Amino acid sequence: GMVPDPSACTQPTVLILAGHYKPYPEQVYEKGFRAVVSSIRRNSQSPLSRLKSANYLENMLAKQEARAAGVDEAICLNEKGLLAEASMSNIFLVNDGILRTPGEQSGILPGITREVVLELASQLGINTFEQDIRLDELFQAQEAFLTNSLMEIMPLTEIDGKPVGSGRPGSLTKRLMVEYKKLVPPSRTSEQ
Repeated sequence: GMVPDPSACTQPTVLILAGHYKPYPEQVYEKGFRAVVSSIRRNSQSPLSRLKSANYLENMLAKQEARAAGVDEAICLNEKGLLAEASMSNIFLVNDGILRTPGEQSGILPGITREVVLELASQLGINTFEQDIRLDELFQAQEAFLTNSLMEIMPLTEIDGKPVGSGRPGSLTKRLMVEYKKLVPPSRTSEQ
């Protein structure tokens, strides 16, 4: 077959889609997101996993799995079976007051909100670790939440039909949500 030749592409094509953003209602944050573990695997060795690019095929396939399952989000593992990220967000787990999130070596796109949460946790004296996380550790978490720039911090309360902890947003998650709002100026996500 033919392989595209980058040197022959003298005029790049950029496609931009824009639409009105509708923030999540407060009730969604009070209830939290439900998720499934996706069959789509992130390649931790691929340079694409760490780049914000126009290539979101894996993310879209994972998101389709979530929609087909009737839930909000899909959790992706990497090729080693370790926790990576969700289809459109980074993930954090809490056990015994300790905050954990997959490190960049897991094949994640290190999001801006993730970085802010890591800084905030440090300022608040919360023990935080960026490390490999096994799938069974995800299911044993007392709390979990997702982060991205639009939803900011979203509690994760159910995975594969099983409650995360009590099945309600946890106390550390709620504390970080409050402190994040103090740290980050109001934006279109909280003004509308």
